[in-house]
Amino acid sequence: MGIAIALTGGALLLRALQIVSSDSLGAKRYGVEDANVLFVAAAATYVALTALIRWKAHAQREASPALVRTQLVADAVAVHVCAVMLTPPSQYDRTLIISMFLVQFSQLYFGWRTTLFMLGSVAVSFTTIVMMAARSGMLNGPTEALWTFCLFAAGSLAYAWMLGHQGVRMKRLTHLFDRAREGDFDQPYEDGRDKFPDYITQIGRAYNDLRGHLETIILTDPLSGCFNRRGFKQMAAREVSRGIRAKWRVAVLALDVDHFKRINDEFGHLTGDEAIKEIGELIREIARAGDVVARLGGEEFSILAPDTDEVGARHLSDRILAAFRSRSFTSVRGQMPISISIGIASDEATVDDVVRVLTARADEALYVAKRNGRDQGVLWQTGMRAFDTGSSRLSREMERMP
Repeated sequence: MGIAIALTGGALLLRALQIVSSDSLGAKRYGVEDANVLFVAAAATYVALTALIRWKAHAQREASPALVRTQLVADAVAVHVCAVMLTPPSQYDRTLIISMFLVQFSQLYFGWRTTLFMLGSVAVSFTTIVMMAARSGMLNGPTEALWTFCLFAAGSLAYAWMLGHQGVRMKRLTHLFDRAREGDFDQPYEDGRDKFPDYITQIGRAYNDLRGHLETIILTDPLSGCFNRRGFKQMAAREVSRGIRAKWRVAVLALDVDHFKRINDEFGHLTGDEAIKEIGELIREIARAGDVVARLGGEEFSILAPDTDEVGARHLSDRILAAFRSRSFTSVRGQMPISISIGIASDEATVDDVVRVLTARADEALYVAKRNGRDQGVLWQTGMRAFDTGSSRLSREMERMP
C-alpha cells in the first residue's frame, strides 16, 4: 500500500509542478481540473482497495489466489488510469516501464500462472487506453503502440523466465540446506545442471566444499570422535532402509563404561574427558568399517552393526571386551583398568523402527551384564523384559529429535 500511495502522490506532485504535460486524454475530455479531481478519486479508490485486500489477507493469515489477482488487476488499472489522466497518448509506452516491474514482481513472488495473469491484465489495460486515444484522434499510430507492447511482452516473459529459472535453482539450494539442518548431507549440489554458471552456482559449489565439514560438526561428538545422537539417528535410518531392501539382520550393542565415576572422582573431569577420547577411539578401531559407533552422552555408547546376526554381534562384543582388558589407558596413566559392559540384540530389518526395538532389548541385556558383575557382554533373550515401548535411553532421545 505504501508503493501505491507513493506512485499516486508522485504523479500529483509532478502535475502540480507542471513537470508532466497536461495534454492528456482525460484533460481533453474533462478539462485539466476535472481530470485532476478524477485522478485523485481514482487514486483514493485504489489505495482504499489495496488497504482492504491487505486487511482481508491479514485476517485470513494468507493471501488467497482471488485476493492476489484482484490486487494485480487493481495495479494494472491504476497505472493506466494514471496514464489517461496525466500522460499524453504519445507517451503511453511509459506505462510499460512500470508494468514491467509488476510482471517481474508477480513472477518473483507468485509463479508463472500469476505472471501470465498479470501480463494479460496489462495487455487489456494498455490496449484499452490506446484504442481510446486513437478514437479521440489523439494517437495517430496505434499499431506502433501495440507493436511496442508486443516487444514489451516478449522482453518481460524472457526476463520472467530467467527469474523463474533462478528461483528453481534457489529452491534446490534451500532444499539442500533444509536437509543439512536435519543432519542429512547425502545429496550434493549438482552444478552440472547449471548451463550458465553464476553466483548461485558458486554458492552451490561452496556448499559442496563445506558439506564434509558440516557433517562432521553436526553429526559427530567432538570429544569421542564418534557419532552423536543426531548422527546415530541419521545413519541408523539409512542402514535400516538398506537392510529392509536386502533382508538383512541388524544388531545393536549398548555399551557402558564400568565405574566411570571413579575416574572423575580420583583423577578429575579433565582426565575423564581424555578417557572418553581413548575409549571412543578404541571402540571405533575395533568396530567394522560399516558399523555405526555413537556416543550417547557421558560414558554411554552404542553400535549399530548392519548385516549382523546374534553370532556376529557376540563376536564383535568379545573383541571389544578383549581390547579393553588388554589396553593400558594413558589417560589414567595405567593406574586403574577400564572395563566395559555390553548388551547385545539382533533381529531382521523388516520395519523402520527396528532400531528402537533393538535398542530397548540391548539396554535390558546391558542391565543384566551390569547386575552379573560387569566387564561382560550379554545377548538379549526372549525371556528378558525388553522395553519395546520406547523407554530405553536412546529411543527416548531419538523420538525427541526433529
